[in-house]
Amino acid sequence: GLLRTTTTTASSSSLLGIGGQEGERIFSRSRSWIGAAAAAGIVTAAALTTTNTTTTKLDNSNDDDEDSQSNLLFPEAEPTTLLNWSGTHEVQTDQFYEPESLSQLEALVHHCHLEGLSLRPVGSSLSPNGIGFSSKGMVSIAQLDKIINVDVDKKEVTVQAGCRVSGVIEELRKYNLTLPNLASIAEQQMGGFVSVGAHGTGATIGPVDRYVTSVKVVTPGMGTLTLTREEHGELFHLVKVGLGCLGILAEITMECIPAHNLVEHTYVFTRKEAREQLQTLLKEHKHVRYMWIPYTDSVVVVTNDPEDSKVVQHRKEYKTVSNDEKLKPFRDLLIQELTTRKNISGIDDIPSMGFDALRDVLLALDPLNVEHVKKVNAAEAEFWKLCTGYQTKPSDQLLQFDCGGQQWVKEVVFPT
Repeated sequence: GLLRTTTTTASSSSLLGIGGQEGERIFSRSRSWIGAAAAAGIVTAAALTTTNTTTTKLDNSNDDDEDSQSNLLFPEAEPTTLLNWSGTHEVQTDQFYEPESLSQLEALVHHCHLEGLSLRPVGSSLSPNGIGFSSKGMVSIAQLDKIINVDVDKKEVTVQAGCRVSGVIEELRKYNLTLPNLASIAEQQMGGFVSVGAHGTGATIGPVDRYVTSVKVVTPGMGTLTLTREEHGELFHLVKVGLGCLGILAEITMECIPAHNLVEHTYVFTRKEAREQLQTLLKEHKHVRYMWIPYTDSVVVVTNDPEDSKVVQHRKEYKTVSNDEKLKPFRDLLIQELTTRKNISGIDDIPSMGFDALRDVLLALDPLNVEHVKKVNAAEAEFWKLCTGYQTKPSDQLLQFDCGGQQWVKEVVFPT
């Protein structure tokens, strides 16, 4: 029969099988909008060890019943095409699964382990390099999206790994709490958010996995393990950023902090100023973001600090600039380029277009022409100079920003 494994801690080299409830069917679905947030292939967890593990044989009284056995099989998946968030990578797979419960996820992982099948977890498809894609087999846990508990006293939240970061933020708002750090957007699933070590900004603020206190992970050979920061040391730290290599994250418990406002200051440095001021800014500000605009001498600087911090007490005075004035460099350039190309049909749409749309349309006119890109980037530099100023909003709103458009990303790590 199938074995159900209940594990409270982790340490022995035995390999235990797991399965779902008798008669429970694993469903695979074709959904082209599901993509990858974090992933690598599921591997046999022979190196994992376990103690305090209870193994219960499920009632399999109908083992000889052909219909009952068919309920434990996986229906053949429809061919599915998955596209990543920025539209730069896609994959086709015949094996795409979307379990609707923890027991279905357990049974799926167990099945793939027994059959030697590859299975890669996928989330919201935010990875610009397509690391989460695999044609051999993929599983989305988007349906495992419950917020299980908010512990106000301990300032912790427990969620299923398919829950989106934005949903967690909204739920925490009811308790005057928020997450300690955020990436540029909040559309990630919590499993991918933690697995990739999303980091946000701030020299003294750790990546989000630093604030995880417990995880529940479904492993290929050892069943479902609950690992904690206090009890499982290195194994816990490896699993939480394992990208699916040691199992699939099913639940996450993370520290929270009191909800608070931040004061955001946006301005523009030259490249020389940006280099000279970097260490000072990292020491003075809670959050710092640099955005250099290629082919220009402009580096956009964005700092965020609590309202009561000393650094925001003495604010500079800036002239108020309307949104139409900020967008004027883009709009003027687009009208000029469309007129030159005798493509005036699109000019009527320009007043309704925002920053991202204007920049994307301009770049798309001649994306491989360096001189054209220089003109577009010069317009963007002027836009940011006109955006200089302050704003005060809740931290979860200011720590996110619109990355804008289709992106081909080369990731580089800079020492701080």
